[in-house]
Amino acid sequence: MQRVTVVMLFAFVVSLAGIASEARGQAQDEQLYQQIFGKVQEKVGQARTAQADILSPEVFARAFKKYNEAKDDFKRGRSLSEINTKLREVATDLEAAMNTAKVGKVELDGALKARNDALDSDAPQFAQESYAAADRMFLEAARKFESGDRNGAKKRGEEAERVFREAELQAIKGSVIGSVRNQIIKAREVKVDRLAPLTFAKSEALLAEAEKILNSDRYAAGNAREKAEAAGYEIKHATNLAEQIQRVKLDERQWEKLLLDQQQQIASISKELDFNPQFLEGADKPVNDIRQAIKSLRAERRDLTAEVSKMSTRMEELSRELNNIREAQVGLESQLEKEKRKQQELQQERQRREERQKALLTTFEPAEAKILQESETLYRIRLLGLTFPPGKAVIQPQYFSLLTKLQRAIRIYPNAVISIEGHTDGLGNENTNQRISTERAAAIQQYLLANMNLTLENVQAVGYGESAPIASNENEEGRAQNRRIEVVLTIPQ
Repeated sequence: MQRVTVVMLFAFVVSLAGIASEARGQAQDEQLYQQIFGKVQEKVGQARTAQADILSPEVFARAFKKYNEAKDDFKRGRSLSEINTKLREVATDLEAAMNTAKVGKVELDGALKARNDALDSDAPQFAQESYAAADRMFLEAARKFESGDRNGAKKRGEEAERVFREAELQAIKGSVIGSVRNQIIKAREVKVDRLAPLTFAKSEALLAEAEKILNSDRYAAGNAREKAEAAGYEIKHATNLAEQIQRVKLDERQWEKLLLDQQQQIASISKELDFNPQFLEGADKPVNDIRQAIKSLRAERRDLTAEVSKMSTRMEELSRELNNIREAQVGLESQLEKEKRKQQELQQERQRREERQKALLTTFEPAEAKILQESETLYRIRLLGLTFPPGKAVIQPQYFSLLTKLQRAIRIYPNAVISIEGHTDGLGNENTNQRISTERAAAIQQYLLANMNLTLENVQAVGYGESAPIASNENEEGRAQNRRIEVVLTIPQ
């Protein structure tokens, strides 16, 4: 019996060793893949951000085909030299496609804007035939421009612009305005117009303005959509108010509860600002106190920003003075002393690098971010704790504390080049996903520029859309992982 147990234990240990060996092999393959494909994958994202896929479709398609062939070659274990040769061709084609797209954005500007507006209005869903026809025209215009036929491209682009606008108009009438009109009808059925007449009337007026804009100027669809969306907000607001008013009408004791709930919300905000509100004369005084506290905090932040800027300037001056001193010492010291100092400086730099690395790795909680070190000079911060509303690129206030930690992490490497990457899951329209990922990366970029002493030269935003998943898009857990923002810090050597 003991012998059987020993044999089983030995077999189990051997099995574990095999699993560990296989895991190490997979990790090595992933690292090699990143080294070979990382820069080209980034250039693919840059090309999509530059809209080279739609403004230089032939060259981009050729590049993307070669890129996929190179990935297949890697999976099959083919020659790395052949793969690298193919990837150099991909990079050359992508650069050419981006150069074409740069000029194409100017030549086909009207059609491109109309296409984006149609996508924003969900025209592929609510005006399928018109949008598909316009997209075919746009692709023909892009191909003509790519082949050098600028006159043909311009003519076809103008036709595409006209049809895109028609598709946008159909979509807005069918989706936004139609939806809001139905909401207003349902609200009237439950007497919202009587219980909350002012807000209900405001919603009706906004919807009427939206319809008037569409009827008078078909190219002002964007303004009409804004009015219709505002009308949708107001009818929901009116419905909520009506529900509260109805409860109060049924039981007048609800008035006290309603007012106490509002006061409790004000009190919770006041508590965060370190003071206790008094409601003896109503809510006006506490609200004014909150407003003054916020003004003070903003002023304090401006002062702190100015102080940090002064300290940075002084640090630069001290750094220049230190460099001058070192240069003077170099002329006086012997070669032996130079070598000794060089070794000391290398040791100090290693220590500083280790300290910075430790500081970076301990900046975030595990649920907030995952930090991946891809090389000695490149860190990838995957913001696990940051999400956006569906289809939006608006940073919500509850994530400001996480972005404050991100600023702290960036300050650890003040000379790093920062790349903000946006990613989406595989659901929905590919072009829409590409645009949303770019807008979300740009939102983080603008937040950092507004709150740190940074410039556009060292902070770039790139959208990858659905092209670089890190998990399966077949389930919600995987899709949630794919919807992410990653901040890449490249540290100069």
